[in-house]
Amino acid sequence: MSNLLKKIIKLATRYTKIDMDYVVKSSLWTSIDFTVGSVLSMILVVISANFLPKETYGIYKYILSLVGALSFLTLSGINTAVIQATAKSGNNGILPYAVKLQFKWNFLYTLVMAGLGIYYFLNGNNLLAYALWLMAVLFPLDAVFNTYGSFLAGKKEFKRVSIYSSISNTIQMSVLITAALLSDNVILLIGVYSLFRIVPNFYFYLKTVSIFRPQPLDQSEKKEIFRFARHLSFVHILSILAQHVDKIVVFHYLGAVQLAVYGIAISIPERIRGYFKSIETIMLPKISGKTVEEIKAVFNKRIWQGILLGSTISLAYIVLIFIIPATYFSNVVKGHKMIKVIYASSLGANIFRIILYITLGKLWGIWGIISATLSLYFFGIIYNFILWEIEMKRRKIS
Repeated sequence: MSNLLKKIIKLATRYTKIDMDYVVKSSLWTSIDFTVGSVLSMILVVISANFLPKETYGIYKYILSLVGALSFLTLSGINTAVIQATAKSGNNGILPYAVKLQFKWNFLYTLVMAGLGIYYFLNGNNLLAYALWLMAVLFPLDAVFNTYGSFLAGKKEFKRVSIYSSISNTIQMSVLITAALLSDNVILLIGVYSLFRIVPNFYFYLKTVSIFRPQPLDQSEKKEIFRFARHLSFVHILSILAQHVDKIVVFHYLGAVQLAVYGIAISIPERIRGYFKSIETIMLPKISGKTVEEIKAVFNKRIWQGILLGSTISLAYIVLIFIIPATYFSNVVKGHKMIKVIYASSLGANIFRIILYITLGKLWGIWGIISATLSLYFFGIIYNFILWEIEMKRRKIS
């Protein structure tokens, strides 16, 4: 069986011109992590739907969406910058440097969240105030210590990433499921959700640093990591807002109960979309090691291969047709620091996304949000393809 599998992988590599041995080994561990997380997440959704009041679950989802929407105030581009830099140089000093950067930068998030909490407190909404004050402290810590995963991905240590992440997910979800069974207190649920992400992440960060002993990082590499992370963080402002605006729109126009229904309905598509987003950890280290000329030679082929694969999988969810080629495009431009393309892609797509979510969500409610999502995937791939062709002409690569 082992020899047969090797022959199949070799044949697939020859036909697709993709290193299928690398893809199979890395995606196997990514899939294990995804499966563990998905099973636990589905159990949590089922328990939340049956044991928590819908209004409580809706408020819980709204708070997480609000907290997530403001995460652009952190150095949100650092994880991608860490993958790219680690894949390029392999320097072990990148991880502690990235953590130190985030401690400095993420303090802005704490200040804004604390201020927003004061606003809600003065307006009599104590529940939101307490939740935001709690997350003002916990969320930045979670963002800091989960960077170990990006560092390991840059090292192509996918087995280690998968094991660490699966253990972390199991701890967090097990405690959160227990809390949901025992209490419907939103503050408790938010606290458990955050605290039991931070503790395992902190432990595995320390473990990673002990295995990969930090080396001195020269000033030029520090400046380049920060420069790229800063650009990505700025670009991520609209994409982060757009990622959460649908839940915020549903909550404000339809209420907590409808948000709970919407949150349950999209739980499976969001998990699948999260899996394809995690493919970035596989693609980016490999793409970072190739030249733009090498990528240009196979770019159109990779896009159509992605559409074909997405079409095959999308018997369940049609949006997957466009997620795979979009993920490939995103990793190409990040892997080669095409800053202008990154800005144009993110700003154009996410301005359109936010406008569609607010407009269609207000007009048609949940169905408007769904229509906006499907439209965005279709037009997004066309828009990105145009940007790629413009960039290749600018670089005079045929």
